[in-house]
Amino acid sequence: MVEVKRKPNESVGSLMRRFNRFVQQSGVLLKAKKDQHRQKKMNERKEKNAAIMGMHLGELRKRLTKLGKYDDETFEEEKRKMKQKLGL
Repeated sequence: MVEVKRKPNESVGSLMRRFNRFVQQSGVLLKAKKDQHRQKKMNERKEKNAAIMGMHLGELRKRLTKLGKYDDETFEEEKRKMKQKLGL
């Protein structure tokens, strides 16, 4: 819950701007918009595949970091190769 109290001699316009800024920073609006539309649950097979992919991606990040080759391009390329190899 975002609460903003009016400062002495503060105009209503500046109070509203400050309130809007606090609402945006808190993420309340994003959560409300996300909850507005219900998403279907993943089926069991997709959940398992996502978990497997997550484990492999974590290992890939560690391996590339140890080698000193971690950047977005190489990570995405290796991720693509891994997806092909795993058939996901």
